[in-house]
Amino acid sequence: MKNKTFVVGAIGAVVLAFFGLKFFNQPTPPTEATLSAAPSEYFVRPHSPSLGNSLARVTVVEWFDPECESCRAIHPVVKQIVSDYGNTVHFVLRYMPYHPGSMFAASAIEEARELGKFEEALDLLFEKQPEWGDHHQPRPELIPTYLTALGIPKDRLGMEYLLKKHGDKIRIDEADGKMVGVQATPTFFVNGQIVDELGDKPLRTAIDAALKNSKN
Repeated sequence: MKNKTFVVGAIGAVVLAFFGLKFFNQPTPPTEATLSAAPSEYFVRPHSPSLGNSLARVTVVEWFDPECESCRAIHPVVKQIVSDYGNTVHFVLRYMPYHPGSMFAASAIEEARELGKFEEALDLLFEKQPEWGDHHQPRPELIPTYLTALGIPKDRLGMEYLLKKHGDKIRIDEADGKMVGVQATPTFFVNGQIVDELGDKPLRTAIDAALKNSKN
């Protein structure tokens, strides 16, 4: 009887731990007080890659992880939105390296950016993510083989070299993300306000509202 009680209790503890872990890992949106206290520099840094018009009154900031499957899924949506809104919006991308190969991948993308191939590298690594970023059998060593096809010299794609060169920028992105309450990827902000839902419509709705307010 005691053994049976112990087994039932152990199973219950595991179940509670599982659901507790799931609850703990759910992203908690930052409060308005947190965001109002966050300096604008936490959202955009001089080193941040961006698209669109840097002088636009509306800024969309995405914290993303190159190895994140949800980031990969929403990437085509973001590309279409960037194309549709053009110079009316400033789009900024920040890194949040949650996965084991993310720091290396982000550093490789940054190296590609120095050679004017940021968008190509980002597109390619998302396209090939199921190969190099498989969560059961990750193969980050494949990243240089993809990017050399873009004309990036192989000797500029070594892991140690890239992490030493670009690691600090990515760590700043990570720290800034934590300061404004990012707890999952992708996370979007429009003019400093978090977009609570993911998807094409919620993001466009937030952008349109910000554009309307900017004209008032």
